[in-house]
Amino acid sequence: MQAAASSTAAKPRRRGRITGPFYKIPRVAFAESVTPPQCPAQASLDYNRVMRRPTLRWLGWTGFGLFLLAAAYALLALLCRYRDGLPLVPGHDPFCAVLPLKDWTGFLSGGFLLFLAAFYAYWLLREPARVPYLVVATGVLMLVRDLFLLLTPVAALPGMLPLYKGGAASALHGTLFYDQELFFSGHAGVPFLYCLLSRKHKPVALACLAVSILNGAGVLLTRNHYSLDVLGAFFIVPTIALITRRLFGGLDPEAARA
Repeated sequence: MQAAASSTAAKPRRRGRITGPFYKIPRVAFAESVTPPQCPAQASLDYNRVMRRPTLRWLGWTGFGLFLLAAAYALLALLCRYRDGLPLVPGHDPFCAVLPLKDWTGFLSGGFLLFLAAFYAYWLLREPARVPYLVVATGVLMLVRDLFLLLTPVAALPGMLPLYKGGAASALHGTLFYDQELFFSGHAGVPFLYCLLSRKHKPVALACLAVSILNGAGVLLTRNHYSLDVLGAFFIVPTIALITRRLFGGLDPEAARA
């Protein structure tokens, strides 16, 4: 009886699993489930290989997210060139018709890039394990946005002040950012996605929400988007966040701690 009790006590304690169609993480404390061997050389080699797995997994899923982003931007370039060749006409936006035309291009161009850099720097320093999930979620959002852009039947608003056409970010215009990007607004949608994914960290979530609202106002004042593009982002992005959670929720360490 004592031998059976000791063998039972030696087993690592498992707290359940997070399941998902693309990824599964055993919710076992790493220190409990992996202990260094005492002396054999082969066992030591196996232990070192296990210790490297989290890094390899992080690199693999971050690379997968970057692949999704690269595919989304390649598709975006094709769609925008396709739209440039169509006889599209601008639509009428009664909300933009009463708004003044303001030059917020500096804030929307350089400011948005600074926000992205600060957001990912925060998570790289605070909890690097969340970065793959955030990158994958952004890639999913951009792919969904490409689908809606394909179905957008109108041209850009007249009087639009193009973004990324001056300063250090000018090289991005026509390569990563295009004038024909309409529904839905990425400037409003991406920070709002990060707000939803960071809701357990209230200061970060509130900062992302503030950037999303300011960006939404800015793209309207510069005529880079219709009001429908901005409002649509706030209704579509929660569904994208839910889809990402269902497909790749195992990548999020916060879900593992829930």
